[in-house]
Amino acid sequence: MAIAQFVVNGLLVGALFAAVAVGFALIWGVVDIINLAHGEMVMLGGYTAYWLLSIATGTAEGSVLLFLATIPVVVGVLFVVGYVLQRTLVSRVIGTDIFLTLLVTFGISIAIQQLAIQAWTANPRSIQVAFADPSMVVGGLVVPKMKVVAFAGAIVLTAILYLFLQRTRTGRAIRAVSQNPEAAALVGIDVEHTRAVTFGISSAVAGGAGAFIATILNIQPQMGLIYTLKSFVIVVFGGVGSIPGALTGGLLLGVVEELTAGLVSSQWTLAVSFTLLIVLLVVKPKGLFGTGADNEH
Repeated sequence: MAIAQFVVNGLLVGALFAAVAVGFALIWGVVDIINLAHGEMVMLGGYTAYWLLSIATGTAEGSVLLFLATIPVVVGVLFVVGYVLQRTLVSRVIGTDIFLTLLVTFGISIAIQQLAIQAWTANPRSIQVAFADPSMVVGGLVVPKMKVVAFAGAIVLTAILYLFLQRTRTGRAIRAVSQNPEAAALVGIDVEHTRAVTFGISSAVAGGAGAFIATILNIQPQMGLIYTLKSFVIVVFGGVGSIPGALTGGLLLGVVEELTAGLVSSQWTLAVSFTLLIVLLVVKPKGLFGTGADNEH
């Protein structure tokens, strides 16, 4: 029963990891950079939701509906942040040396962290969602209601992104740019705008996930690095360019971390995750679902 509880907890948290990772995978596949500032979008999303609730209620507490009402605003704000960052900074290093892109995105990450510390201090914060009974028991397993809401929210964010990329004109343009930027430009697609929109969408999804994360975990300005690392592991697990792969990888990572924390120690979670990553890279270098960067965004 204890193991079943860990697995359930892992799946609930893993969906949030996956929602963060799909944005990371999107930038990697379309813009062809590893965005080391991706975790900061998660942090900014959490703080945006926190301050929206604080303004609305005077404290960062509210009903589920009031919290959910902040999500579209968070998504919109983070889209603008991502779009502007890509247009002003990241676009200047696309197509250059990979180390330069890593340095630029790392610099953006540090700058956002420091600005957040100056603006909001380093004190951990969290959003309190009011429930008459915060947990429910299903088949002998204790399931926190807010984790279920966060799980559902993460799945919805991931599904919307997948459908957007598959069914819309902009989504098709994004996939075209990811497969062949030169050919996309020849048929009239504005490649730079499309890349900036991709960056904005990635940041928006990460920010939405960050808002849900703020309801079940503490947020603080330096939390971003851990989510960037988790996203990297998940994308390699699932295969670069595969959203279903990122979702599967996120759920898998959540379960592995919960089992490690529950059966061994929480101090071993990252070590076990990266050991699995190394094993997978040796056994299946393109990930569980990947067939290359142009697979299926």
